[in-house]
Amino acid sequence: MSFSRLLLFLCISTTGWAADKPNVLFIAIDDLAPALRCYGNLIAKTPHIDRLATSGVRFDRAYNQLPLCNPTRASVMTGLRPDTIKVYDLDRHFRDEVPNAVTLSQTFMRNGWWAGRVGKIYHYNVPASIGTDGFDDPHSWQKTVNTKGRDKADEALIFNAEPHRKISAALSWLAADGEDEEQTDGMIATEAIRICLLYTSDAADE
Repeated sequence: MSFSRLLLFLCISTTGWAADKPNVLFIAIDDLAPALRCYGNLIAKTPHIDRLATSGVRFDRAYNQLPLCNPTRASVMTGLRPDTIKVYDLDRHFRDEVPNAVTLSQTFMRNGWWAGRVGKIYHYNVPASIGTDGFDDPHSWQKTVNTKGRDKADEALIFNAEPHRKISAALSWLAADGEDEEQTDGMIATEAIRICLLYTSDAADE
């Protein structure tokens, strides 16, 4: 599948920034692989994420729990293996098996952070479910934002190189028209910045 989808969740200290309680921005991207300049890809032009990598934490050894997004997302967010949460496909929620699981963002919230999601963290079908909660976990957030850009409206223009498959499971792409800020991913980034500025300035004023 060739859709790359920017996914963010934010954990912001409710007491203002401190060295022992920093703000956290978790960025996940569907189907990217390490196609970034900061990982040695000389074709990719990724100056902003490269700059972030130099000042943040870059993981050089990553292991995939299962070669499918829903089990992997659920495993990352719960800290539990797919065989513990019984999530092996796209149609099962981890709370079906482990209803009292404490997710990564819940752990932050229990320790004084505010947590919000912008875009897709848990599973939903792209592009069909863009702009929806999809297979989300309401317990994990204090705020959720589901953006829907012009790429969703242009869904019919997507080229599917494997027409026997659904777009979400096929080699498919869209050379999108318009500015970045009009696309779902651009809207996610803009909204995440707005929330960061809003909550960090509020905490600083307290």
